[in-house]
Amino acid sequence: MATATGLHTRITAAILGKQLFKPGDTLIIGLSGGADSTALLDLLATLPAFPLCLVAAHLNHCLRGADADADEQFCRELAASYKIPFESRRVDVQAVAAAESLNLEDAGRRARISFFDDLMVTWQAAAVVLAHHADDQAETVLMRLLRGSGMTGLAGIPVRNGRGYIRPLLDISRREIEAYLVERHMSWREDSSNLDTSMLRNSIRHELLPLLEQYNPAIRNALATSAGILSQEDALLEALTMEAAGQVCCLSESSATCDISLLKSHPIALQRRILRLMLSRLAGNLEHVTHRHLENILQILDSGRPNLRLSLPQGLVAVREYNTLAIEVQDSSDPEAMEIAIPGPGCYRLPDGSLLRIESAPPPVEPTGTPGVVYFDTDRLPFPWYVRTFRPGDRIQPFGMSGRKKVKDIFIDEKIPQSQRRRIPLLFCGCELIWIVGLRTSQLGRVDSLSSGIVSAFSSPPAASGAVN
Repeated sequence: MATATGLHTRITAAILGKQLFKPGDTLIIGLSGGADSTALLDLLATLPAFPLCLVAAHLNHCLRGADADADEQFCRELAASYKIPFESRRVDVQAVAAAESLNLEDAGRRARISFFDDLMVTWQAAAVVLAHHADDQAETVLMRLLRGSGMTGLAGIPVRNGRGYIRPLLDISRREIEAYLVERHMSWREDSSNLDTSMLRNSIRHELLPLLEQYNPAIRNALATSAGILSQEDALLEALTMEAAGQVCCLSESSATCDISLLKSHPIALQRRILRLMLSRLAGNLEHVTHRHLENILQILDSGRPNLRLSLPQGLVAVREYNTLAIEVQDSSDPEAMEIAIPGPGCYRLPDGSLLRIESAPPPVEPTGTPGVVYFDTDRLPFPWYVRTFRPGDRIQPFGMSGRKKVKDIFIDEKIPQSQRRRIPLLFCGCELIWIVGLRTSQLGRVDSLSSGIVSAFSSPPAASGAVN
């Protein structure tokens, strides 16, 4: 068994080798009072020639009554014995879980993250240091394997994450940690809930891992080693994913779109990773996103239907519009009704930001006008007119045709994405649709040699176009 000196040497090597933090840094230590965090505090407070500014942080989950309060008092006294600041917060995790429809583990994790993040800002800390160790790593890998995880999940607990949380004990076992405390004549608190095998992690710890040790006595080390290898390979694949995504996607804080043909030119494994990146960029994390969600997105890309929508976790939606895939925040509200009166010639600002200009005009060379300007006979189509957005069932008699055609079919013919159809203004005279702005004019308003009241109509696009890039 490793001696106290040996653990000091190993944790110092981990800190320096992985560049976790520097001498003199301010660190927030997550202190529960258990053996792991108690040993972590002592190790960091007594590192030879490695001075640090430590702040002990304890979250009281209010789940075990007097025992939880005793844990908090133990941590307070432990911090005082090292003469370091102590921060605590009480959160009724059970009430939070009920109010937000979360399980206790998830509600507790969110409460801890909020607490630690706040302390990092308050103390201007370099990092939050947590006491996860090799046994935690083994348990996490098994949990994720049982739930069906890919490489990223099986890589286990990272030594450092994007929030500034670090874990210097991941190569040290629980047995070594407890032996260290015994050698140092230190006590710690035992959480009785850790014996409850109805919880998956506890069941893995007390039942599954001892069973697997009958097949491989070093199973915990084997799982931790596998997680380390997968973590390095996952980092490599993530770099390749970022490179590929830069070629096929447009990623921003508010949207994520990609060219479907370019996306599908990559191997299926890389396609999944690009989709995960898009989802993560929009939601900030991948909570509740499963393999099934990714497969459902891939299915809509292979569908023969050009326009499809798929609801996803965290209020996101995947939208396939012809050859474009967009991941966006789902808008549950109905599109805004747009109806603007047009009493006569003039300039009208429409709700989508476009500008409609109608002016008296001489007879045009081409009766239908040009792509930028169209003409109408006001003797046939007297004012007032009005503009509104598309509604199911709208029809128009296109110029040069005797019959009517559904506006929806024109949108399909022109490959107008569904998300854009409600943004295209439709110009009406009474109940007759006379112009699908930018697409089709009506035969009903045609200009000929007998026309005397002629107007031109021009529509400029919105200042900030809503089209998918």
